[in-house]
Amino acid sequence: MNGGSRLGWYVRRATAMSPAEVAWRVRDQALRAWWSRRQVRPGQLGADPPSPGELQFAAVLPPGTAGRVPAEARAALLDSAERLLRGEWEVLGVIRTDLVRPDWFLDPVTGRRSVQDRYAFRIDHRSEEQVGNVKQVWELSRLQHLTLLAAAWYLTHDERYARRVADHLRSWWRENPFLSGVHWTSGIELGIRLISLAWIRRLLDDWPGAADLFERDALALRQLRWHQRYLAAFPSRGSSANNHVVAEAAGLLVASCAFPWFPESERWRRKSTLLLERELIRNTFPSGVGRELASDYQCFIAELGFLAAVDAQASGHPLSAATWGRLCSMADSAAALVDARLRPPRQGDSDEGRGLLLDAPVDNRWPSLLGLADALVGRLDWWPRPPGDVGSVIVGALAGARRDVGDRPGQRPSRFADAGLTLLRTSGENEIWCRCDGGPHGFLSIAAHAHADALSV
Repeated sequence: MNGGSRLGWYVRRATAMSPAEVAWRVRDQALRAWWSRRQVRPGQLGADPPSPGELQFAAVLPPGTAGRVPAEARAALLDSAERLLRGEWEVLGVIRTDLVRPDWFLDPVTGRRSVQDRYAFRIDHRSEEQVGNVKQVWELSRLQHLTLLAAAWYLTHDERYARRVADHLRSWWRENPFLSGVHWTSGIELGIRLISLAWIRRLLDDWPGAADLFERDALALRQLRWHQRYLAAFPSRGSSANNHVVAEAAGLLVASCAFPWFPESERWRRKSTLLLERELIRNTFPSGVGRELASDYQCFIAELGFLAAVDAQASGHPLSAATWGRLCSMADSAAALVDARLRPPRQGDSDEGRGLLLDAPVDNRWPSLLGLADALVGRLDWWPRPPGDVGSVIVGALAGARRDVGDRPGQRPSRFADAGLTLLRTSGENEIWCRCDGGPHGFLSIAAHAHADALSV
């Protein structure tokens, strides 16, 4: 994006904002400028001391969970883990072979490397000249390749997997101190990264080095606190309060429940709970269909909501019945929307985002969402039956018993009036499936992800 097109983008973006949002963004820019004094540069530890006292990680998985993982899912996971140990990993369609010792700032598409020590809020992450393809750079630092390796360790206790996780985490923490570099420019990235960190710690709990990697490591504690302070200070709002704010709130809630080690932890938990519960309702119709009217983002925010709800419940602070009800509606509508191959409507765009990776990566994440929902709230008789996977077994084990949500559709719906969606389908093996759309165009003033919603059928 050149200078002229960037300016045009900002002008068009500003016209979509209300006066209140413009005022908030001015205040936000002032706060970001003031926070420059808090930047920690590579090689520095930073001023924040770790929490005092002996810390413990309490939200662990129940014994025997690993033995319940289906053999096929286990084999696929371990095959992906072995390729990762060789440095091979696919990032948004690009095969990388350099991940034995990753460069966290390299875009493999353009070959550009973003500046590591620049103050985060002075980086234009939309500029390919500055950072390359930022999605490529960000994606690896969601650390979901490490949740996969941690899951491989959990299933096998093979020391190679745990050691690689530890090497990568320590590398990331050293090279990405607070507010230095492109990985501190977007809150959604921090939210997803916190979910990854919580599950890495949980999966490695029986590994002898787990406490030294997390609660006994001063830099790890600082990183956990820095991430949460950032999300508490800079939530997405206004026309940006779509799936981004759900991911930010979910990450802050998961971290404040899993790592309640800081003076602010209780405040962060209460704040993120209120934010998540409000935004899950705002981002979805009562039927459970996502208001962004971009199918894959419904899957994304449902997964984030379920993950946050499970960690909140495991910490003794369950989310409200209304929130569980909306999550269940999202799962029921997802089960109704998929075709015979468990594929969703092709509506809106997608960036392949996921909340947690515990299985070998696949293109279609909807079967995994249905498996997770089955483990947490139970499938209905009319649901298609999702294949067993690692994630649904492990997350379901942390949740314990399935949640009884109450009133749910007794048969498969074909019409979602609030979202303007109607499905026409035949029964039998050779299904004919058609989506008809007569609803609104996306969510909020910019309808950010509903680009393909202009076609009604």
